[in-house]
Amino acid sequence: MYNLKNLLGEHMASRDGCAFSSAQFLALVESFYRRYASLEAGSSVLLYHSDSIEFAARLLALAQLPLDIVLPPNAQPQTLCDLQKITSFYAGELEADSPPGFTCVDAFAPDSSLACDLHWPGSAQGSGSLVFFTSGSSGPAKAIYKSWDAINCELETLEQTFICAEPKPEHLSFVAMVSHQHIYGLLFKLLWPLRFGHFFEASSYQYPEHLAKRLGDHRRWQVVASPAQLSRLVDDNVLVPKRAQIERIFSSGGPLADSDAITLAEQLHQGVVQVYGSTETGGIGYRSVLSTTATPWQPFAGISLSTDEGRLALQSPLIDEPIRLLDDKGQVLSDGRFLLLGRADRTVKVAEKRVDLVGMEARLRQHPLVCACALLQLSSGRLGALVALGNAGESQASSREITVQLKAWLGQEFEAVCVPRKWRYVEQLPYNSQGKLIYSQLEQYFV
Repeated sequence: MYNLKNLLGEHMASRDGCAFSSAQFLALVESFYRRYASLEAGSSVLLYHSDSIEFAARLLALAQLPLDIVLPPNAQPQTLCDLQKITSFYAGELEADSPPGFTCVDAFAPDSSLACDLHWPGSAQGSGSLVFFTSGSSGPAKAIYKSWDAINCELETLEQTFICAEPKPEHLSFVAMVSHQHIYGLLFKLLWPLRFGHFFEASSYQYPEHLAKRLGDHRRWQVVASPAQLSRLVDDNVLVPKRAQIERIFSSGGPLADSDAITLAEQLHQGVVQVYGSTETGGIGYRSVLSTTATPWQPFAGISLSTDEGRLALQSPLIDEPIRLLDDKGQVLSDGRFLLLGRADRTVKVAEKRVDLVGMEARLRQHPLVCACALLQLSSGRLGALVALGNAGESQASSREITVQLKAWLGQEFEAVCVPRKWRYVEQLPYNSQGKLIYSQLEQYFV
């Protein structure tokens, strides 16, 4: 069992550059623990807070107890209303327009007589589960229950892969552009530095201009970002003057285009560490793309992959079943590394003809006018195309003319009946806070 006070660095965090000590943090965890201890074993508690220090203190206080901690992706009224089916207990921020009926456990009277021997959570300490939610890219979000043992296994793998493998491992500094409410941000921004005594910045910097300002001190940072955020840097990379302060850049939550990865590597003098995995599977592999040559993914320690009719099949200590068939097509190389060859679950029928939307999107992105795109099947059965244009496309006079060009471009590979019927043009695709497109929500653009 790891005592929490022995894990944390003395100067463990900052908030917008203002130092926050381990003594302050432990006092905060203790204060919440004394309030939460009266909760009945087996209860579930919803946890949301925009500040990472406040969030982490509540998280570790709840994890001292046999409780399930439910992590909503956001605090929107409808999200919270849906989650009331799971629990009415709530810890953290609750907006004024939130649905009624929640009991705020932060307001419970503290038990001042309670001894506080705070430990790092795990099954041996009687901790409950963490409950995450998938992005719902192909339907409603679903709850994913993760044990602290699985979380700890993944944290150990991250430390061993990226830190202990270095000649002189040392304490690191983490700063994020993604939310800690999702598993990627939670692991990389908070739990990894907390578990291994590293330093983290509590504030999140969604805009690279704000991040660049924060990078202006003596530290060398591990930057945790999404593919969508990194792709937007390519044309005007405000981080270039700060590249000496960037030790490593992580990207996860979706694919980062090889062309963007190569450009970023040239601009920042280092490759982006892409991490492949999901909420359900945990981390699977990683790579850095430095050239146009196909770059395989390296599986994390303990991970192995095979193929089943072209789809990747996963064996991992982070999943419950012996083997899981993934929704990605791939090729496993003789040395165990693997290539990703697109999604296997986005084939639809249009006018009785099968269409691979991944392949059609790839073809559309090859057009010189297209910066990014997303295709979906509308309720009519026909396809809709949501397109972000590059600078060349934005200078074109008519979207009608552009549509004609793009239809003709797709028509070189796909039958006319399969080409998207409706086209919408946006400045940028509507990614969520995880850097993912929620395809089930894109139909609003075609109403």
